[in-house]
Amino acid sequence: MGTSATQFIPPSVPRDSEGYVKTFTLSNCDYPEVHEAREFFDKFGFVAIANVFTPEQCADTISDIWNVIESFAGLSLRNDEKLWHPENWRKTGLVQEGIIGGASLWTRQILLNRQTPALHAAFAAILQTENLLVNHDRYGMFRPVKEHPERATMANLHLDMNPWSYFEDKDNSEQFKVLNQLRYRTASDWITENNEPGCAAIGELHVQGLVNLADNQEEDGGFWLVPGFHKYLEQWTHEHQAWSNIYGRWNRFNLFRERDIPELYATACHISSRAGSAILWDQRTMHGSRANCSLRPRYAQFFKMFPAEHPAMTPERAERRREAILAKLKLVNIDTEVDLSPMGRKLFGLEK
Repeated sequence: MGTSATQFIPPSVPRDSEGYVKTFTLSNCDYPEVHEAREFFDKFGFVAIANVFTPEQCADTISDIWNVIESFAGLSLRNDEKLWHPENWRKTGLVQEGIIGGASLWTRQILLNRQTPALHAAFAAILQTENLLVNHDRYGMFRPVKEHPERATMANLHLDMNPWSYFEDKDNSEQFKVLNQLRYRTASDWITENNEPGCAAIGELHVQGLVNLADNQEEDGGFWLVPGFHKYLEQWTHEHQAWSNIYGRWNRFNLFRERDIPELYATACHISSRAGSAILWDQRTMHGSRANCSLRPRYAQFFKMFPAEHPAMTPERAERRREAILAKLKLVNIDTEVDLSPMGRKLFGLEK
């Protein structure tokens, strides 16, 4: 790695006496803590919001994660940790990353979670608009490895975007092209939608997120990031311009190995939060996950929301998206008038 013109020193993340990061309570976009939460997000590149899911919702979602795992594995696993070995786990998703499902998931529980009012309020507070659409992502489950090191996920830092094209492009024509080619016929189309933030010249804010479904302490592994990296990304990208020949300008998921960026792995920190808390982060922030070194599983659901009024959301694309979602809802017996709230129907993009 080349020498930085200005050395990057990440800010120190405030934590409570139990090691959990500072959290905010945002019941709606006008809640008193909204301004402070936005300032925190701007400084650190992330923010944690408490009590987004209820305890019952967390328990129901953990049960659904096991339903998905067992459907992929083809046998009952949840009550016998001896069965969580690599041979049984290899069909469950992206095993090295702790991701359940290869692309987006569409169970009844995961869909209903996407219309959670407190989750919408959290994204709306940071994006400063309530008119949002929700993306369709996956679950995360990290097996504990304290007694089973062979079950460890890989430590990784990555960007769900291409930093070189992000700064080199002069407008969002490439974003428009990619998004309007989506037909939403495959699960991977939803991941493509998630990883297309446009360019710096336009300056859209893109926010990703997750909800931890059980208390997630440092030893439990899971989500970590480099605090404040979103403010350093431009300098870092210029300093690593030669890497664009290795990673390319079109890859929208770029994983960086520790041997290549040891200084960032050294400054990344685990974002510990309690069950039901949401962590939202700026998509420009280098982030990833670490292995679970405890005796407890780590469970999470991943999210992204984005403004509904976006130039790339043409009427034709919106209709393809709407039809695809309606088909998925039908498969799990979700009645759009009974099971979805008015806000949920808007979040899913069902209202014309």
